[in-house]
Amino acid sequence: MVGIFSERSMHATPLRAPINGEMPTLLQHRRMGWTLGLPDYVTVPEGNLPTIIAIGGGKGGVGKSVISANLAAKLALSGQRVVAIDIDLGCANLHTHFGTAMPEKSLADFVVYGRKSFAEVLLPTPVHGLAFAAGGREEAWADQLEKGPQGLKGLFEVVLRLRQQMQVDVVVLDLGAGTHRHTMDFFAAAHMGIVTVLPEPTSIENAYVFIKAMMYSLIDHVARRTGEELAAIEIKSRLATLGGAAFGDGYLEAIRRCTNEFPEFVNAFWAALGGRSLGLIVNQTRNQSDIDIGTAMEHICKRYFGFETAYLGFLNYDDAVWKSLRNRRMLVNDFPHCVLSKRMGAIAARALQKLGY
Repeated sequence: MVGIFSERSMHATPLRAPINGEMPTLLQHRRMGWTLGLPDYVTVPEGNLPTIIAIGGGKGGVGKSVISANLAAKLALSGQRVVAIDIDLGCANLHTHFGTAMPEKSLADFVVYGRKSFAEVLLPTPVHGLAFAAGGREEAWADQLEKGPQGLKGLFEVVLRLRQQMQVDVVVLDLGAGTHRHTMDFFAAAHMGIVTVLPEPTSIENAYVFIKAMMYSLIDHVARRTGEELAAIEIKSRLATLGGAAFGDGYLEAIRRCTNEFPEFVNAFWAALGGRSLGLIVNQTRNQSDIDIGTAMEHICKRYFGFETAYLGFLNYDDAVWKSLRNRRMLVNDFPHCVLSKRMGAIAARALQKLGY
């Protein structure tokens, strides 16, 4: 349904990847590894895929939704055709950051009730080239999530086909807090997963818990796709002995030491790890010490977990966020010249650069 996008957006020129053109070269090279890290119930279609960016974190209230909405807006303003999807199935509020009340139609109408197509639940935004799907009310999802991860298989299939069917360049997934199975599966499906953290101890600790859960999810996904479940069980038992108090050599070195015993699994795991990027954003910074947290976390995530990690940038504490929510307008539209809006633009540009655009 191309009509959800404005006429202007249909003629916008993406930075490098043309509409219906080739994927960025970096993504072409990493596609096989990326596929190995997907849940085994997900089937990857032939042909070009949209670039998927997921916004997650271990704790609620760290600013995932405001970042998701405004990052999506900045990507669209750079010339990409973008769809943002609210997958915070317990507390969906992405729509508020697009300046709308709870929409009458939502993702639940497509996934849970089957009474609308995905295209029919997409809603326009004030930004050219950007549409979004609202998450819907929590009670709508209870039974669906009891079905397990397979209950969201249809949504995965739609997301992976958005480039072919709707000429979408980038999909931004706004995930819920915590490490629920469906949250980690969608984070693993991203070409770039972005972890949002506040400059406070509990938020940082929860971010590391989230990244650790992501590593365990990749181990499980690779094991199922390669038939190496026994190797994964043994490796996870060894990782469990590391504990979480001190970083030391970390998971990266522990898995490397298993290469001789489980070469097929370890090589596939390296490919899966290299097929995706981890981004970090520190939100609500007030001083240089807060800003420097991102640099320290980048170093730790590379050395301890082995992810290709990039500190994408920081967002200063700014009253413009709550003011734009009060005004029911998007931050980048309501306060386009504020420092926060400019930093979001820089983060979007850095994310695209890291993705190979």
